[in-house]
Amino acid sequence: MAEAKDTKTDLAVTKEKSEEIYWRIRPYYSSDFDSETGEYHARVELPGVPKENVKLRVLPDLFDLRATREHTQYLLTEYFPYDMDVNSIEAKYEHGLLTIKGKFKDPLDSAVEISLK
Repeated sequence: MAEAKDTKTDLAVTKEKSEEIYWRIRPYYSSDFDSETGEYHARVELPGVPKENVKLRVLPDLFDLRATREHTQYLLTEYFPYDMDVNSIEAKYEHGLLTIKGKFKDPLDSAVEISLK
C-alpha cells in the first residue's frame, strides 16, 4: 500500500537542501612563464566572488585555489612548471580576476659545494 506524502513538507525540505548544494567549477585560467628571467604569471577568472571568499595556498611545486560565491565553489589545483620560491609569490585580486606571479627557485640555492682532494 502506498504511503501518503505531505508534498508541501517535501518541497520545503528539497528547497532547503538545494540551497546548500554548490556547483563545483574549475575556473578558467591561463599561465605563462619566462625561463630566461625565471618569472611565472597566472590569471584566474572568478566572476562574482568577493575577495574575502578567495583562499590561495602555495607549495614550491603547486598552488591550490578555493573560492566561493552563492551556490558556486571554484576549485583549482595546478602544478608550477618548475619549483617556485614561495616567498616571491604575490597575488592580487581585482574585479573578479586573480593574478599570481612569482619567481622560480634557483635549483642550486641548496647545493653544497664539495672540496676537491
